[in-house]
Amino acid sequence: ADPLGRAQLLDFLKKEFSAENLSFWEACEGLRYGEQSRIADIVNDIYQQFLAPGATRWVNIDSKTMERTLEGIKTPHRYVMDDAQMHIYMLMKKDSYPRFLKSELYRNLLAEAVIPPETKKRVFPFMRKQRHSSPSP
Repeated sequence: ADPLGRAQLLDFLKKEFSAENLSFWEACEGLRYGEQSRIADIVNDIYQQFLAPGATRWVNIDSKTMERTLEGIKTPHRYVMDDAQMHIYMLMKKDSYPRFLKSELYRNLLAEAVIPPETKKRVFPFMRKQRHSSPSP
């Protein structure tokens, strides 16, 4: 959800030659929440850009997912890419994203992060220091 974090992830994926995965996921989100009157055009654009044979930004999905998606786009609707989107999401979740979290790029992002003081909470609130020392008996 963080635009800066997403941009850094995209930069990382470009270096890993898999930026098309995040772009595909984002395009599917655009389909899901986009304008109803443009659904057929958006589905066609996603197909041409990411799924068609020889697509410029081809994504690697398994054959069963591809079959279901190709069958679905015959009657386009806003959820027709859900299976393919979930497949790509799981690829990123299991492979690309964990590598991103270990990368120098991510460490630099964290080092530059500004964390508001109100979000810094103690792990164990019951271990707070007492404000006033109590007299010993």
